[in-house]
Amino acid sequence: MSKRLTGSILVLVLGSTLACSDDPVSQNGKATTILPSAPNFSPGGGLGGPNDRGPKGYIAILDDCDPDDPEWAPTGGCTRKNGLVTEDEFQALRLSPRSPTVVGHPAWRNEPSYVKVTANDFVQVINEGGRNHTFTEVANFGGGRVPPLRVGLEPAPECLAAPPSADMPPGAIRVLENLSVGNHFYQCCIHSWMHAQIKVVPTHQDLRD
Repeated sequence: MSKRLTGSILVLVLGSTLACSDDPVSQNGKATTILPSAPNFSPGGGLGGPNDRGPKGYIAILDDCDPDDPEWAPTGGCTRKNGLVTEDEFQALRLSPRSPTVVGHPAWRNEPSYVKVTANDFVQVINEGGRNHTFTEVANFGGGRVPPLRVGLEPAPECLAAPPSADMPPGAIRVLENLSVGNHFYQCCIHSWMHAQIKVVPTHQDLRD
């Protein structure tokens, strides 16, 4: 094999290695360290962590409302800078002919919707969307407090009892600490399909995937 061919192969191998080192999927998110107290935001809103998920103790409340659509104004407006979902599109995906219950727009979500932490960890929740949301702990997932957004669902009692002060406007932060070992279920009491589960395990348990 010639020196020129050998050099070409070496460059190719190095290039492939470097490309993989920048690929968050190939690293399973383990090579990037982001502290829960300092989430890595992307310029257009949303997370900028591995696989756009952020650290294990961090949940982003997301939506993609269009700030240029005046139809959002009667229900609180929209502060998201780069949102593209109009109120008409949001309503069009609220229901489906294939479901007797509310389906909801997929851009309205908690990301990630499932996290595992140990008992001595905390979870930081930030509303990165442009609309009001809640992050309310419930015994069972159910409907929220807004009838058109809970079609076919029995309201979760916790949502009906939650005071307005529990709402999280855009940019609001909640820190969940001292969670007991077990499963904790959270939902938005406005947008009933926005669910999240936090699984808390004893401090000695290995959380590696």
